[in-house]
Amino acid sequence: MTVDLERITILMDRMHALGIAELEYTHGDEHVRLVRDTSPPASPAPGTVPAATPDVPPSPLPAPAPTSCTITATMHGQFYASPTPGGAPFVTAGSVVAQGQPLYILEVMKTLTRVEAEFPCTIVAILCENGQAVEPGTELFTVERRDA
Repeated sequence: MTVDLERITILMDRMHALGIAELEYTHGDEHVRLVRDTSPPASPAPGTVPAATPDVPPSPLPAPAPTSCTITATMHGQFYASPTPGGAPFVTAGSVVAQGQPLYILEVMKTLTRVEAEFPCTIVAILCENGQAVEPGTELFTVERRDA
């Protein structure tokens, strides 16, 4: 009788996949009995010292990637980057902004509205020119959220 190693390997893989501990297989004059050890590894005897494992520091968890998003205009109007004509802008690229801090002024029908940050962030880029007409969806700032 010749042993078909491929068939035995297939049977062993199938036993493992199904969680079977013992299998008897008969085909013609061929008879195979496979037994798999499913007992858990032995625990060390009381009073013995387990083998030392090298001290491997736990790998640090990767820092979460900054969440980049775009702040857009919510309505039609004029975008103003500073509180006064010729004044310093509320924010510049690289500014760290707290929630509630002014970002820009939007003029709508001669009414000036100061728009504040809805979440803490860092300004990555200013995408709109001072005095530019904007409409809903116009991209104004690219920011990285700091609260995520």
